[in-house]
Amino acid sequence: MKYSDIIINVRGRQFPAHKTILATRSSYFAAMFEHPTKENLSNQIEIDDIEPDVFHEILRFIYTGRASETAMRKMSVGLLAVADKYLLDPLKKECEIQLTCRLTTENCLQLLLVTDEHHPAFHLKKFAVEFFRRFYGQMMTIDEWEKAKKDHPQTCMKMLEELAKSFV
Repeated sequence: MKYSDIIINVRGRQFPAHKTILATRSSYFAAMFEHPTKENLSNQIEIDDIEPDVFHEILRFIYTGRASETAMRKMSVGLLAVADKYLLDPLKKECEIQLTCRLTTENCLQLLLVTDEHHPAFHLKKFAVEFFRRFYGQMMTIDEWEKAKKDHPQTCMKMLEELAKSFV
């Protein structure tokens, strides 16, 4: 990108960007660039906990104020977690709206894991738990449930406890 003054490396993919735009739209980046941080001094940011496609959409939102319809449909759970991390409240709100309108058996479990680990949106978690309860039979048969039980046993146990409470 012409005249960019920082490179963001996301799992091997480089995104040229502009500090002024990043700092204007995100207080996370503003704080980073206000101080002599390693990133600010080297004009390089290393990110290894986000998928490059998700970060690309985050940059699109930072620059345009909009996320693509396709991204909101396909990666709203991932965008929600990253928007929370980078303090992008308008994007968080848009993701929350999209998730409540488009909750499926595929993204319900992802949403429950994200709201348990990263995002304090209690209303989203409550909505997802109710969805899980209504579609319990289907939810228990998806491959993601088996993977979640192995990768996040405590979270799955808490989900089942919340489900049990909702049946009483």
